[in-house]
Parts: sequence; structure tokens; C-alpha cells
Amino acid sequence: MATHPLHPAIVHLPLGLLASATIADVAHLAGLWREPRYAAWLMAWGLGWALVAMAAGLYDFGRLRSEIVPNALRHMGAMGLAALGYAVTLYLRRDTLAAGLEPPTLSVALSIVSGLVLALGGWFGGELVYRFGAGRIDA
Repeated sequence: MATHPLHPAIVHLPLGLLASATIADVAHLAGLWREPRYAAWLMAWGLGWALVAMAAGLYDFGRLRSEIVPNALRHMGAMGLAALGYAVTLYLRRDTLAAGLEPPTLSVALSIVSGLVLALGGWFGGELVYRFGAGRIDA
């Protein structure tokens, strides 16, 4: 385990939670899901686990080959922006959560934008591993 990067192994949980939050928002917006707090809970858990994934990513970042660092910075920037967007989205819902009220429109819009940025950041992360061989022992 000491020779393998930790970050790629743990990112799937926060990615899945945050993407599911956006899907829950879209389903609620479309009238397919009636519980407005579900997305907020997914965001809160996703952001918590994202902090763990970010810490592991920073550790693994120090072990990258210098020629792929610019690609890693793109990945980090996109994922950081997505996390910030989800955090703002969650903050905008703070007054509506306890009462179970509809989330503010801006909050839902930001959730969708954050989901798109999350997907882009995930793409950049996949490029790091599959195209540039980040984390490979022989690379």
C-alpha cells in the first residue's frame, strides 16, 4: 500500500455523493423527487469526504513527475472550484433545510453548474491516471 497512491482509491465516494446531490436536485426540480433536503445531505457528506480525498491528493501530488504537474493543477483547480460551488450551494440552503422548504433557485442552479465542473475535474483526473500514468510505479 505504501507504493500505491491513496487519492485515486478514495475519490469515488465523494464524487458519487456530490454527483448524486446534483441528480437529486434535478429530480426534485423535475418533480420526480419530493424531498428537498436529500440533496443537501448528499452535499454535506460529499464535501466531508472531499476533504479527505483532497488531503490524500495533496500528499500524492508531491510524488508526481514534474511533466504532469500542469495537468494535475488543472484537475485540482476544477475539483476545488466544484467543491467551493457545492459549499456555497449548501450555505444558500441553510435557512430552508430545517423547515424542509424548497431550496433557493440560485442554489439549485449552482448545484447543476458544480456538477458539470465536477465532471470536468473528474475527466482531468482520469487523464492523469490513464493518459499520463500518474501513480504508476513504472511510470
